[in-house]
This record gives sequence, structure tokens and C-alpha cells, in this order.
Amino acid sequence: MTPTIAWLLLLVAACSVGALAYVLLERRKKMEPELPREWSLTPRPVFNAHERRVHRQLREALPQQVVLAKLPLVRFCQPTDPAQVHFWFDLLGATNVSFAVCSPNGRVLAAIDLDEGRAPTRRSTLIKQAVLAACGIRYVRYAAEHTPSVPELQLLVPAAAAQWPSPAAAVMHSGLRAAGTVGVEVVAPRTRPGAADGTGAWAESTPYRDSTFGRDSVISGFSHSLPSVLPERGGEVVETPPTRH
Repeated sequence: MTPTIAWLLLLVAACSVGALAYVLLERRKKMEPELPREWSLTPRPVFNAHERRVHRQLREALPQQVVLAKLPLVRFCQPTDPAQVHFWFDLLGATNVSFAVCSPNGRVLAAIDLDEGRAPTRRSTLIKQAVLAACGIRYVRYAAEHTPSVPELQLLVPAAAAQWPSPAAAVMHSGLRAAGTVGVEVVAPRTRPGAADGTGAWAESTPYRDSTFGRDSVISGFSHSLPSVLPERGGEVVETPPTRH
């Protein structure tokens, strides 16, 4: 093969690669929708009236905690198996809780949902209950017509209730199992294996780059001890037997 023919073949190959890259790029552009020329959007409040009342009650009941709104589940949990990152992200990515009560260092202590006139699907409820129970997070759901009181919300975080006692908290705590409020459901968390010593095989989420699925969200040294009594407000309480060592 003469040098001229070799150069011609190389030139043809380079042109073919360039043409293929151009075709693929154009196809990708056609698949992606064009950005709008006019952004017909307007701001809206994060809270409705009921959410605003509950948020105000949470701030008053738990002044030392951080209250976050509309927090996705993937922000405070991550898979133990790196190979299942895609599966869990697709399953949980669109699910959030109305409020999350967090410690100052970012650990979620309790999750609250508000039913705003429409019942959640059974699948969504099962997903939330399973995720929060696996992570050892207290979960309560209130009906749209019910605004929880300050003492009631303090019982979600027993340590905070002890630090900031309310006059009615002791009375409410002693009478929790005597009376209930319709539309409130409490799910007792269960301790996740390895949680007590902080040993979890957490994986870096390369495809999604979400900090909750990455190593920077691994928190060690947390205690996952559960209170002996959880609020029972007319809903179903899932009791979990204590972990034996």
C-alpha cells in the first residue's frame, strides 16, 4: 500500500467519524425540547394556610431544631448497595414529606405529612412508611382539618420536649393512649442493622450526583434509641420489638 492510498483511507475514516458524530449530535438536539423564549411563570407561596399554621407551631414547639419543608426522601436516605442506586432513585425520587424536623447538624429526627383533602395512594404511603422505618425516623400524618398543638409536636422529639417543657406536655403524654384524634397516624421506626455503630456501606451516586446518595452524607455516631412511648392519635401504630444485643 502506497503512502498516498494510506493517507486517503485515513482521511475517509476521519470524515466518516466526523459525519457520524454530527448525525448523533443533531439527533440528540432533536430529542431535547427547546428552551422557551418566554418564561410564563409567576412566584407562588411555598405554604398554603394549613401548612403555614403547622410550620408556625413546629417553630414554636421545637426552637432548637431545624424545620425543612417539602423535603424529598432521597435527601435523607441512601442505598446500602452501590449497584442499586438507579433503582432506589427512580423509586423514591418523586416522593417527599411535608415537613422534616432535623437536628442542627442535619440529622432528620421526625417526618410529618399533611393530608390536604386528598388521600395519598396506598403505594406512596407504603413507600414512606418503609423508608422512614428503615432509617429509624418517626413519621406522623395529620388530616387536613387537624392542626397539631405545640405539646403534641414536642412529643415527636422527646429530647427537645424535655429541654423545653410545655405545661400541657406532661398531661398529654400521660393521656396519649386514653384518647385519640381522628386522622393522625404514627409509625414507630425500627432500628436499621448497623445503625447503632454507624457502620453502613453507603455508596457514591455517580449517575445522579445527589449529596444524599453520596459518601459526604454518611453520619456516624448517632444514637437510634427509641422512646418507650410514641404518640397514638387515632391512627395505626406499628409497634417494633426492642432490639436484643
